[in-house]
Amino acid sequence: SLYDTTLDLSSRKKHSLALYPLVTCLLCVSQKQFFLSRWHIFLNNCLSNLKNKDPKMARVALESLYRLLWVYMIRIKCESNTGTQSRLTSITSTLFPKGSRSVVPHMPLNIFVKIIQFIAQERLDFAMKEIIFDLLSVGKPAKAFSLNPERMNIGLRAFLVIADALQQKDGEPPMPNTGATLPSGNSLKKKKTYLSKTLTEEEAKLIGMSLYYSQVRKALDNILRHLDKEVGRCMMLTSAQMLNKEPEDMITGERKPKIDLFRTCVAAIPRILPDGMSKPELIDLLSRLTVHMDDELRLISQNSLQSLLLDFSDWREDVLFGYTHFLLREVQDTHQGLQDASVKLLLQLLTQWRLALQLQGKMRGGASPRLPERSPHCSVLHAVEGLALLLLCSCQISTRKLAVGVLREIRILFTALDLHVLPVSSVSQCDADLKIN
Repeated sequence: SLYDTTLDLSSRKKHSLALYPLVTCLLCVSQKQFFLSRWHIFLNNCLSNLKNKDPKMARVALESLYRLLWVYMIRIKCESNTGTQSRLTSITSTLFPKGSRSVVPHMPLNIFVKIIQFIAQERLDFAMKEIIFDLLSVGKPAKAFSLNPERMNIGLRAFLVIADALQQKDGEPPMPNTGATLPSGNSLKKKKTYLSKTLTEEEAKLIGMSLYYSQVRKALDNILRHLDKEVGRCMMLTSAQMLNKEPEDMITGERKPKIDLFRTCVAAIPRILPDGMSKPELIDLLSRLTVHMDDELRLISQNSLQSLLLDFSDWREDVLFGYTHFLLREVQDTHQGLQDASVKLLLQLLTQWRLALQLQGKMRGGASPRLPERSPHCSVLHAVEGLALLLLCSCQISTRKLAVGVLREIRILFTALDLHVLPVSSVSQCDADLKIN
């Protein structure tokens, strides 16, 4: 009984901000037939207001659309195939216009990610092929490829959220709430824990995403290479161009959304491994990003490197070799603080390897299996040890202390791996020398 009058009043400019939420609420609590026979008129009003010059009105229209779509996809479970296709096409072509560099309207990306998730719940193929593939520029020739950071960020995040929900068997996503605070001061929002283990081809097949997974991996490879070229290598703290520059001055304008996308891409590793990038290339990229100007990107790349080392036993030598070579090549003692921070990360990687071996030994109920005398582990441990011996020549006592820590960890690793070949250095002698110095 309220609906028709409220809808009529909502079209008047002075009432729209207050009445859009009420019309949305009335539709959301209505019965299926009422909703399906009336929502299309209000939906068109919402879509036309997404480009409204008043950002408050654009936000209210998007919030209304967000909730109506949940009711349509999750509660009512759509309508006929042609009807559903037509509705979804009109919504997605307005939110994510094909060929556009951005999304409409300019709002927090999380709402767009959720909208794609709602669509995927009932129409996975449409969500992947018509929305996510377009956002990630899947299948576009190399010459036509260009970075559209906001669109790509939404596409990649939506894929991760959908795959995670399917793998964890989360069921239907809940009705969007207002993020209200309870009288006690507690938030209604629950913290969601996402999977970080690699999504394998086999697992992608089990959750019905094998048709799309390889395409997303290729797109990730393409995006990472372009981002590295535009806001990666050139923004390393070891770069001469970044000398005496402040992050706040450098991460602005067009660079900001690119850095945001870079964070999402790097955080997706090793959940998704880029298809087309070799192990050494990926490790080199992550190693370089550990000295990036952006604090958050540095931390994310450190975590991704550590995850590769922990999750893939066959990557451990490659990670340590790659990171050690990177330190020798790129991080000089002219960047004292940076060098110490990088050696600390090396020490952390070695410690994580040791802890993983000890856990493995406990699970097997004993020590690690005896490895052959010239195990591949020997060469990587001697390479890291060689770097530590070089660092002992530093005139900075903090660097020498870290070098001793690395040597000590190497010795423990030799024991943990049950290798016959002893480390070439004498840690006790280094300790004694350090005390004298």
